[in-house]
Amino acid sequence: MDRNEEIIEETDLDDRPDVDYQDSSNIPQTPPDLTAAQKRQLTHARWPVNLVATFTLLSGLIGTIQPLAARMHGHPKIFAAVIPYDYYHFGKSLHVAFGLFLIYLSLNLFKRKRSAWLAALILSLLSAILHAAQVGAERFNWIADRSFNETIPLVAVIIPTLTVVLLFLYRSQFSVKSQRPSLRVGLRRLALSLILVLTYGTLGFWLLQRRDFGLNFEIGEAFLRTLRETFFLGNPDLVPHSKFGIWFINSLHLFGTIATVVAAYGLFRPIQYQLSTQPRERERVLQLLKKHGKDALDNYKTLPDKSYFFLENGASVIAYKTVLNIAIGLGDPVGPDHEMEKVTIEFRKFCHNNDWKLAFLQVKPDNIDLYKRLGLDVLKVGEEAIIDLEKFANETIKGKNFKSKLKKFDKEGFILERQTAPHTKELLDTVESVSNQWLSLPGRRERGFSLGWFDRESLVHETLFILKDPKGEVIAFVNQVPSYAPGEASIDMMRHKEDVPNGTMDFLFTKLLVALKDNGFKTFNLGLAALSGVGDQPDASLEERAIHQIYEHMNRFFSYKGLRQYKNKFGPIWKASYLVTEGGAPGLIKTALAITRAGELSLDDDDE
Repeated sequence: MDRNEEIIEETDLDDRPDVDYQDSSNIPQTPPDLTAAQKRQLTHARWPVNLVATFTLLSGLIGTIQPLAARMHGHPKIFAAVIPYDYYHFGKSLHVAFGLFLIYLSLNLFKRKRSAWLAALILSLLSAILHAAQVGAERFNWIADRSFNETIPLVAVIIPTLTVVLLFLYRSQFSVKSQRPSLRVGLRRLALSLILVLTYGTLGFWLLQRRDFGLNFEIGEAFLRTLRETFFLGNPDLVPHSKFGIWFINSLHLFGTIATVVAAYGLFRPIQYQLSTQPRERERVLQLLKKHGKDALDNYKTLPDKSYFFLENGASVIAYKTVLNIAIGLGDPVGPDHEMEKVTIEFRKFCHNNDWKLAFLQVKPDNIDLYKRLGLDVLKVGEEAIIDLEKFANETIKGKNFKSKLKKFDKEGFILERQTAPHTKELLDTVESVSNQWLSLPGRRERGFSLGWFDRESLVHETLFILKDPKGEVIAFVNQVPSYAPGEASIDMMRHKEDVPNGTMDFLFTKLLVALKDNGFKTFNLGLAALSGVGDQPDASLEERAIHQIYEHMNRFFSYKGLRQYKNKFGPIWKASYLVTEGGAPGLIKTALAITRAGELSLDDDDE
């Protein structure tokens, strides 16, 4: 809700910067640098994972490179009876395929994925057996030292064998389950696949002998030949003169096919999720919100940047976003009151299995005792302003803060109009133009997570309140969004043109609140005043008192008090809002950084 970003402009503070006061990321943050001891502790905790993933990567590289460099000079010494000579090159192709998959799996092992662990264990074992079957049967023509020549195949056996041992020994380290498909990860996999194919082909052409194609390939020509094969342009002048040459071209095509399939799968999964799975999940969340929703924040749990954790019975859900390995739940869980503890406990297990910490942003006082009982840290981060519309329309509006501005704008011919959905293309074009002018102002940008952003597809279904000047031109607008608190109204965007008269937003608010009251609403959610009321109570925690001191000393820069004072003009009821974290002070620091990044709109939702 960027309405707080707008209403602060109505204060008389001249030295304030442009700050989004609704965005929780503007809570002052403790300096983000971890101590050297904390960094060593994190590194020490991950060394088994890094070791296993590194050996898996080495196994993959050996599996793909050795077949390019080694040549057959006799039958395999092991399994010679069951592996005929004609199947030798088939075995080399298996090496390449297993090696490529192990390279991909190593990347997921760095993320502690359980499914990657199982696949890597199987492929490493098969790779070790294949390497063992060819010990003594291959040689490297470019290595003159015979003893060293015979040692390399043994290394090719030892590495995957050690990988199997390490995977088994540290199996408990790999507990992360599959996560929400990520388009960013899919694009990375596509880039990696292209690099691997080009590297494999270039190295392969460069290592070929003259007798394979009747040519010697320099590194530049090898790269160009690979490009042509990769993008199906072909190399019609290349005619293989040996079985190895035939195998290499076939292996390059196999390598490219596997890499293409893996990359396509990585791109297809997030697209399939967004088109199929996510809409079904969002519909389930909407149904739960209709039964158990409690406030205006619940509306933002259905935005497309959210992932969902459902209790097994499907009766409760937590909307979250993963950033910096912290799963940030937006508000409290949604569901029956008697399931709040169970869904929170299960969500924490889910997070820890995925190697995440958990946090809940902007939770209400109702469940604070529950979070504390579960050993989580609770920190007050501000207060939410709730306006009694009956009181405002009958009493507050008559005060000096509103009476003169209301009379002035009414006299000059400013009008606030209510536009119900669906909207015409012309109206959407108009409000988009207003929004674009607002975004051009210094410090303005679209944000997400606990905020909405301009989206025509969503806006066409929402009620708009547009403010027109005496010429009939639209100079500002707000969009009404659902609040799941009974009788409560709420808005999301509140945007205006670059040059509007002083007091414009006061007038818009005044007319808006009266119109909502006439439409049957009882209260209006004016949003969060970050840091308001934090640490000023006798029972405040040490962290809250520290935040309070920051609040006092930084107000001259960020106008936090100005926001509180402005909202007080409307005579609201103030309700506390809390941040729930785990991991003590280091966890709070990292959570603050994660919340900042969670509000940034980007190509991908979850930051892995």
